[in-house]
Amino acid sequence: MIWKKKYTYNDIEKGTGLSRATICHLLSGEYHDYQLSTLETISKFFNCSIHDILIEVEDK
Repeated sequence: MIWKKKYTYNDIEKGTGLSRATICHLLSGEYHDYQLSTLETISKFFNCSIHDILIEVEDK
């Protein structure tokens, strides 16, 4: 699970430039209409593929 790398919301926010609200929605899996640029940004931060992020959200 990519989220288990012990990052805080602040770490992700500073590392990606995404808003805390966007990060919270993504990590909670509550929202399903993500922009490609958001998925690319978060996948670069976690050094994983967009597929890994989408599968993780669906599995929640």
